Amino acid sequence: MFSFKKNNLDKIKSFILNSEEIEIDKDDKEKLIKMIRPTIGIKTNSTDDENIKIGKSKIGGKPDLPKDFQWPRANGKPMLFCAQYNLSELTKFDQENILPEKGFFHIFLSLDEKWKEFNGVNQDYKFIFSETEDVVRWEFPNELEEIRHFKSSVIEYFEFYTLPHYENYKLFDFYKSYESFMDDIHEPINEYIKEICGLNEDTYHQILGEDRSMQSSVVYDFSAKELNLYGSESSEYQKNWDKILKLSKSYELLLQLDCYDSHSDLKKFGGEGKYYFGISKKDLEKKKFDDIKMSFQI
Repeated sequence: MFSFKKNNLDKIKSFILNSEEIEIDKDDKEKLIKMIRPTIGIKTNSTDDENIKIGKSKIGGKPDLPKDFQWPRANGKPMLFCAQYNLSELTKFDQENILPEKGFFHIFLSLDEKWKEFNGVNQDYKFIFSETEDVVRWEFPNELEEIRHFKSSVIEYFEFYTLPHYENYKLFDFYKSYESFMDDIHEPINEYIKEICGLNEDTYHQILGEDRSMQSSVVYDFSAKELNLYGSESSEYQKNWDKILKLSKSYELLLQLDCYDSHSDLKKFGGEGKYYFGISKKDLEKKKFDDIKMSFQI
């Protein structure tokens, strides 16, 4: 098993403990440090699909799939292939040994039939886990118009860390104690983490860790999905807030896919939106990936 040097994590801990920017009690600094989650960072680089080895992690291009695979469809039309992740490439970055050591995650999305875009609400999706490593490069279905193909971008993984989202339930007590917690404490730590881990572009791709949501923490979206409240009116959402909050504590972020990435063209349907895929803690522990919740935020 790959042995991680804890250099970056030690630097992050030292920043929280010793930086004059982080003006909170030492006990609270220790609590924050314990909340830091190892995360698999993702960088992308545009390239021709022919230059990407079959089975390599990538966004867009033609998918690499088992020979007996059935292309997913929604409303009678083939879904759009968006990304694939080779789990054997992730092993050395999966510090908590959460994921399977081999196989693939594949993401297929449909368009909202009315608006012909990605929006997360009236949108079918397939998050597919395949254990086999025996894959071939597929051609697109004939019915899938060229505009619904995405240019290819190869993925590079790296060591990253995340704190809970500033509206995550794990940080409620900090807001009670520190009025400007988000601006004066949470944001400086996040910026330091990005700097020390080499995240040079403001992209939101990642696997595992704490969600980096554009709106409220997506664990609430995942529980709202289970309660059939996703996309409901705010009054209905607030009326059921206690249920949403309680259930949200059973969910983890599995993966984030950023449409607004200059190295891909997912943005032609997704704009500045980000996809978040969540899983129950019980399913993640059992490595079961057949009930994945999806959220889309802008």
